[in-house]
Amino acid sequence: MHRRTFLQSAGAAAIGLGSIKQARAVASSLPVFPDPKTGLKGSQAWSLAVIPDTQNYSKYGKNQANFHLMTEWLRDHAEAWKVQAVLQEGDLVEQNDIAEGGGRGYGDQNARSQWDCARSAMAKLDGVVPTIYATGNHDYGFRNSENRRTQFNSYFGLTDNPLICDGRGGGVWRESGTNSFGAETLENAAYEITAPDGRRLLILSLEWAPRREAVAWGNSVLQQDRYRDHLGILLTHSFLTPKNVRDGRDDRPANPHTYPTGEDGNTHDGEELWKALVQPSRQIQLVLNGHEMGRHVGYRKDPGAADQIVHQMLFNAQRLGGGSREEGNGGDGWLRLLTFEPDGSTLTVRTFSPLKLKQGIDPWFRNPNWCFQVKLQGPA
Repeated sequence: MHRRTFLQSAGAAAIGLGSIKQARAVASSLPVFPDPKTGLKGSQAWSLAVIPDTQNYSKYGKNQANFHLMTEWLRDHAEAWKVQAVLQEGDLVEQNDIAEGGGRGYGDQNARSQWDCARSAMAKLDGVVPTIYATGNHDYGFRNSENRRTQFNSYFGLTDNPLICDGRGGGVWRESGTNSFGAETLENAAYEITAPDGRRLLILSLEWAPRREAVAWGNSVLQQDRYRDHLGILLTHSFLTPKNVRDGRDDRPANPHTYPTGEDGNTHDGEELWKALVQPSRQIQLVLNGHEMGRHVGYRKDPGAADQIVHQMLFNAQRLGGGSREEGNGGDGWLRLLTFEPDGSTLTVRTFSPLKLKQGIDPWFRNPNWCFQVKLQGPA
């Protein structure tokens, strides 16, 4: 990310159902916090895990162990929390293609080291739980999306995790759209998961600053009859801001159109993506993104075309724990556990840090903007 306005509060005007007042109301009480080791033992609930931007772990040699700690904890506790998939929100690295460490707050690792770190950390989940990715602005170009070239596909191939695709028809991957060079990759991909309660999920992951072609592909997936009654989830890097409004509805300079990849106009910010893909769908009930800082979190809800409520959640932690500074630890190890409760409609959002746990500190982010509950439509 670049050219951020670091806001310390959400002083934005109310806009529709997504007003800050309403966002706070939905998160007015904290959920219970189970023992991290036992998780959902004895419950019929199940979870998805979300890893926010990891660039500040990858770019410093001393922070890379924290990235590994996060995925090791997920690997070791996937069964306890009944994790059906791990979703990573993009910006796996700070620089996609540099020969030497960036310096000046850009880290001390070259691009190869950063990608090696991201791949080896995420590989701990291969064969344990499906891993789904959104590419971020820092995953393209040299330092920051100067173009749409990325090394992501060299490090994260279709069959790397057999639970995504084993090359023989197994796995949760169903199809991919093409990237800007015409290749079918995980930059734009559709996944189908049948949860323990029988609920069927359709997860769409879209590239950084999705092009018209990527959005058209996403719509073609959503319109297929076989996904008509699925619970839809969109994973993309940039969508909601800390003001609880979508990119394009505020004056923040982190809008995808402000990057070189958006200069030709073939890109979608959050508001454009809402209008072109999310709101017209009948399935999407959850949108997840990273990218933005300031408060690092945001939430709003709006009705979709089938009168389903679409919950939109920003979750990022890259400035916490010192963030980009050399003395920082990369983001405090925070990850999210999204638990689908046995009643078939309650989604519990908890934010947890294996790093805090290792340090003997309370590992839960006990703040109603970071841990809360919302209501989804039940299984079809």
